[in-house]
Amino acid sequence: MSYTRRAFRGASISLVFAILASLVAYGTRVLLARNLSLQEYGLFYAVFNFVIFFLFFRDLGLGQALVKYIAEYRAKNNSESVSSLVFIVVLFQTISSLIFAYLFWFFSGYLEMSYFKYEGAALILKFLTIYVVFSIFFIIAKNIFQGFQRMALYASVEFVKNVLVFGLTVFFFWYGFTLFSPVFAFAILCPLLFIIYSPFVLITHNFFKTKISNLKTHTKELFSFGIPVFATSVGGKIIAYLDTLFLTYYVSLAEVGIYNVVLPSALIFLFFSKAITSILFPLSSELWTLGDSNRLTQGIMLLHKYVFIIMVPLITPVILYGHLFIDLLFGSNYSTGALSFRILLIGVPFYVVASLNNSVLSGIGKPKKVALIILSSALLNIILNIFLIPLWGINGAAIATSLSYLFMLILSTIILRKNVLQRTPWKIWLSLLPSIFITLIVGYTLQNITPTSIFNTLFVSLVSIGTFVISLFVFRIINLNELVQYMKRI
Repeated sequence: MSYTRRAFRGASISLVFAILASLVAYGTRVLLARNLSLQEYGLFYAVFNFVIFFLFFRDLGLGQALVKYIAEYRAKNNSESVSSLVFIVVLFQTISSLIFAYLFWFFSGYLEMSYFKYEGAALILKFLTIYVVFSIFFIIAKNIFQGFQRMALYASVEFVKNVLVFGLTVFFFWYGFTLFSPVFAFAILCPLLFIIYSPFVLITHNFFKTKISNLKTHTKELFSFGIPVFATSVGGKIIAYLDTLFLTYYVSLAEVGIYNVVLPSALIFLFFSKAITSILFPLSSELWTLGDSNRLTQGIMLLHKYVFIIMVPLITPVILYGHLFIDLLFGSNYSTGALSFRILLIGVPFYVVASLNNSVLSGIGKPKKVALIILSSALLNIILNIFLIPLWGINGAAIATSLSYLFMLILSTIILRKNVLQRTPWKIWLSLLPSIFITLIVGYTLQNITPTSIFNTLFVSLVSIGTFVISLFVFRIINLNELVQYMKRI
């Protein structure tokens, strides 16, 4: 199977599951927003995001390292090394999970009084420590599936997880647990996932038939790659969670709730990034190991061009009708977040392409470069949040996030050019600006002269998308022969 076809097949499987997983996760947020008060919704996500943010540091990049080295040792038919790597990661993350769980439990009362400033936060935090401890098992299962490039299994984990959370939340709402319905759902989620996926892990790699050896060597190998890239796998999510941490301190829980509607509404489009990076990371590692940098470069340049081309028509209708989108799904209480929603949507394509750059850099063994990109972007986000949130609240947080994503894109592209690319993609991206500008003008003009209705919304959206596609051919950004050639290769 050619690398083009292999990459397309793996990315397609991941894309389908990523879309489904994102829709189900989004459905859970709609369910919570419709069944909890604005403050309860804000409280749950303030506590949950607090936990998830600190769990980023539990991983220390070992998940990414595990994927990379499983792909490499699998290519060398070295089963013993694969077993040893998994054992090391499970052992370290179990210990670190227990430490974090203890700290969350011990400081829960203090955090409730001084940080969350809302009764009930401590109890939510204590229940979520169950999630903290047991979440490592399904996360490592995903890493194993990705390293062996079993993309259907890898992609299905997130989808099954989100379906279980939704179903369990509905169950607990049915029995009247209100605010604690999602808390209980996340608490019992991970043991269920462990039961479901353990057989598939053993089918993928039978750990009982291989010895564990060279632990010292493999530990050094994992940490030397993992520590510099501890934030790589979560990239822009670190920036997004930083927003919630600062908002929890500076503004009311009601505003935190609104932001935790508009932020995931914008980030739902990251399914595109997840689908591509899931196959791009191990594939780039393999191509780099084989010394096939030309094919890797061609693939990157292709993605740099077409990712923006695909994302603009996806995002444009949502930018035009963001206020209706939020109001329809979550209710009028959340409609004040429409402006911050649009601001975040502008930054999403920047992050998607930046995440592709980071995946390639990680795959070719440049984790320190990725760490520099992520940490620099996070630092910029912290500085911007400190200045902008007190001035403009959630709109300030949205501006900080989008600017941080843009900075991440610029910096990652510069570093990727120095290490892999033969030329920069700036010219390609600048050539898209006239098409984007014309599309938005047409969309906003039609929106202002047509009354609001479902039919007119669909009409304006389709005309806007059609305008963008036609302009691509008019400005000769794409042509039919090029598209036919790529379809044949796929």
